[in-house]
Amino acid sequence: MPSPVQGDPDNYISLLSAAQIETLRHVFEHKNSKEIARIMDVSPHTVDERVRRALKKLNVSNRIEAATILARHGVFDQVTPYQPLTYQLIDLGAAAPADEAGVGRSSFRRLFDIGSPFPTASQPANRHGLMERIIWPILIAFATILAFSALYSILVGLGRVLT
Repeated sequence: MPSPVQGDPDNYISLLSAAQIETLRHVFEHKNSKEIARIMDVSPHTVDERVRRALKKLNVSNRIEAATILARHGVFDQVTPYQPLTYQLIDLGAAAPADEAGVGRSSFRRLFDIGSPFPTASQPANRHGLMERIIWPILIAFATILAFSALYSILVGLGRVLT
């Protein structure tokens, strides 16, 4: 059966984005939109929109045809997997092994080393345990109380000086 793409398929395939190619690769692996969305960390609507736009670019009528065209031309073998933009690590070199990470630290410091509650290059996802998830809100509340206490003291002092 001839390919539905008229002309040189490479011209049409070159119009596809990396996200569209990766989405069609998952379609070729017989995954539905919800499964693809979960894998690519996007909404099912986004997956369907990527497929719709790829269908228009490839001039085909369904997602299976589009995925088959890409597979026939070896496109899936030539691309690197799609990665969502949120919290991608910047490759700064090899990470230290986990068993050497605490070498040279005192046990007192390790006890209070709870990490940042915000995503960083070294910790892009929230991997805090239960204690850290309890301690951070307490620390934030305590710092807020201290800040308002200091502000109140300053205002009381200014009030006494001005009267």
